[in-house]
Amino acid sequence: MKLEIPGSGKNPSVPFNLVPNKAAGETFDVFAPGCKLLISGRLYPNRNDYQMYVVPTQALQVAPKDLNLNQVNLAGGVGFIGEKKLEDLFTFSLMCKAPSQQILGHRWEDSMGFRIESWGDDAKRLSSLLYVGRQMTLSGSLRYNAWQAQDGSQRATYQVRVRSSQYSVFGKNQPKTTEEPVLSTAPKPNQKLPVQQDLAPASFEPDNVPF
Repeated sequence: MKLEIPGSGKNPSVPFNLVPNKAAGETFDVFAPGCKLLISGRLYPNRNDYQMYVVPTQALQVAPKDLNLNQVNLAGGVGFIGEKKLEDLFTFSLMCKAPSQQILGHRWEDSMGFRIESWGDDAKRLSSLLYVGRQMTLSGSLRYNAWQAQDGSQRATYQVRVRSSQYSVFGKNQPKTTEEPVLSTAPKPNQKLPVQQDLAPASFEPDNVPF
């Protein structure tokens, strides 16, 4: 079933695919086209078709027409940190685990990557807190961008926009590394060293230092 989250303001609507299961209910025939649904489920970004799938965890409900809800909760580890292009924008990816879904080709051991964006004070705070591998939870809204590439093909991507202050990080902050000055122990040019005789030839072991 193809559905979409209505857009708000300049944000376009977010299309996604609903995967039918027993948790969603016995049948979808009771829902007329155009009706508004309240859905609670797990997100599964598909690597093959670049579409987003939702697997319900509760029965679908008809929602009031004036209800507009777009809430995403994620927990996982930071996969990469994006290049800083704007002063008030901070982007990264969050790698998450989810139950296997054979219909989607997803296994327990597979990781799912979500693109995350944060703005303003949240961007500054997260840029100082996060590093690759750090564990965190966050709440946000699902966004969708589509455009036409230079070769004429249609491209699209999903990302989650962090809600203000709705995140937590775990573990210690990454310590800042400071380089200490190295003191030279080389002898002065005219310094005379004592002469030693009857010394065995020196043997050197490789120290595996990469420079």
